[in-house]
Amino acid sequence: MKTHSHILINVPHASTFILEEERRFFDEGKLTHELLAMTDHFCDDLFGHGYEMIRFPVSRLVCDFERSRDDEKEIMAQKGMGACYVACSDQTPLRQLTLEHREEILRTYYDTYHQVLTLAVEEKVGQLGRCVIIDGHSFPAVPLPYEYDQNPNRPDICIGTDDFHTAEKMVRQTTDFFSKKGFRIAINAPFAGTMVPMKYYKIDPRVSSIMIEINRKLYMEADGTPNEDYSALKEFLGEWLALIEKC
Repeated sequence: MKTHSHILINVPHASTFILEEERRFFDEGKLTHELLAMTDHFCDDLFGHGYEMIRFPVSRLVCDFERSRDDEKEIMAQKGMGACYVACSDQTPLRQLTLEHREEILRTYYDTYHQVLTLAVEEKVGQLGRCVIIDGHSFPAVPLPYEYDQNPNRPDICIGTDDFHTAEKMVRQTTDFFSKKGFRIAINAPFAGTMVPMKYYKIDPRVSSIMIEINRKLYMEADGTPNEDYSALKEFLGEWLALIEKC
């Protein structure tokens, strides 16, 4: 691992793991489809180029670390897809969840992961003077019913930014890099923003962050298996990470 790099990769949605004791609360007949539809398949591998990586240990269907913990502050909670999903991507019921069970899940996974990510950022800032968070995601080629952005003309690469934590130079270099590789780029569409721990959010400019969302058609088949372009895309991401490391 590149221990002296200021890059920290966050991959929150790549896992498909659900404990058996949690599976019993889900509609089992819907799980296969939802795991295929909602997982950021292979992002831990695609972004895996020797940099420190924090990977959420369970499926986002169990707990989504990048939602607000408080449903009243989370717009996706209106869709039944706040920090703990109770609805499927097609908006049909996904699972039964009591308030007590929800809080247990949040303490076990949500709070723990936020602590781990915050500590990792603290270490980078303390040792190297800064940290660049790469928020690694993917998205389906066709909008899912729950998504607010239903524009069918989706880009190849979506760049998510924050007006405080994402430098214009980083956005420009990222856009130029992927454009020269032949990809169509969009900024904050169909998804916007990027992850920053609350300890640093809008406070500490030493913490930078940029989200990269990859259209899944670029690297996988509809059944969830890698396609023939997978290796080339992974190589491009490695080149891009090396470029960002020099920023």
